[in-house]
Amino acid sequence: MFDKKLAPGLAALAIGVTVLLGGCAAPQRPHETARARAILEIRAHDPRPAVRADALEAMQSLPAARIRNTIEQALHDPSPMVRFTALMIAGRDRLKTLEPRIRQMLAHDKNGSVRVAAVYALRRMGDSSGMSLLARALSNPNPIVRANAAFVLGRLGDPSAIPLLLSHNGETDPGVKLAITSALARLGDPHAVNMLIGLSLSKYAQDHMAALTTCTTLKNPEAVNVLLSGLHDPLPESRLIAARGLGRRGSRRGEKIALHYAHSRQPQLRALAALALGAMPGKRQESVLARLLHDHNKSVQVAAAAGLLDWQRHGRILARRRGE
Repeated sequence: MFDKKLAPGLAALAIGVTVLLGGCAAPQRPHETARARAILEIRAHDPRPAVRADALEAMQSLPAARIRNTIEQALHDPSPMVRFTALMIAGRDRLKTLEPRIRQMLAHDKNGSVRVAAVYALRRMGDSSGMSLLARALSNPNPIVRANAAFVLGRLGDPSAIPLLLSHNGETDPGVKLAITSALARLGDPHAVNMLIGLSLSKYAQDHMAALTTCTTLKNPEAVNVLLSGLHDPLPESRLIAARGLGRRGSRRGEKIALHYAHSRQPQLRALAALALGAMPGKRQESVLARLLHDHNKSVQVAAAAGLLDWQRHGRILARRRGE
């Protein structure tokens, strides 16, 4: 969630619910797999914080033991964005060996959003002692801290947080209000889901993208309908987000869109296309993602690496389920 504004870029799209997909071939390019892993490990130390954060998020496809050292280093990163991302991953993967450092960050880190992420990480490891900080963070003067507190409450998945979030319905900052709505929708609040549907019909492109991004993580039928409508959105970014969300559900409805924008002149669109292709079942994705690993743009390389490893992981899961 930590980004240039209140919503994340590629990193947010990389954080999500893993869904078992059908139709993926088993990995056939071990050299490309090695290249993808090498790209992520190199870009995790890139001079640009946004690239480092995206590389860390993309490492979710790798075994926890492989990424632990990189995450530990990132917890000392000078960029709050990178520290926030590292903490979210440490919590998601329950990297207990990092708990002492995370406790230090909760107590001493100067960035409010980083402390919020530290609460998330510790709660995922079984320690709820810092949860009161999240309640206070929802009233923080900094809107980014408030938005990230809502984001974390949604990620924790505890419906008991719904009354707390609803108590901030008077929030006036548009970005924070959206973060609260998204968190409520993730926690199962039906009114929030309806609000997201309304945002998907808004005349503002930013509303479309925000609604679609949240719907990629929801499992209810209404979210699927929003994603299907998103395939016809005027904004290509929205269409690609929708394609990825549908791909996570085993659908190839957005495949043509993703394949088309994999050749775009705009790096942002190529990167989003790579993430979408990585989520989809099918055999055409591998060669396209392998090509994008050699893209001249670093962010596209990271997205292609994430997409390829994601696609291959789903293929291995499917092969095991078939007994191959």
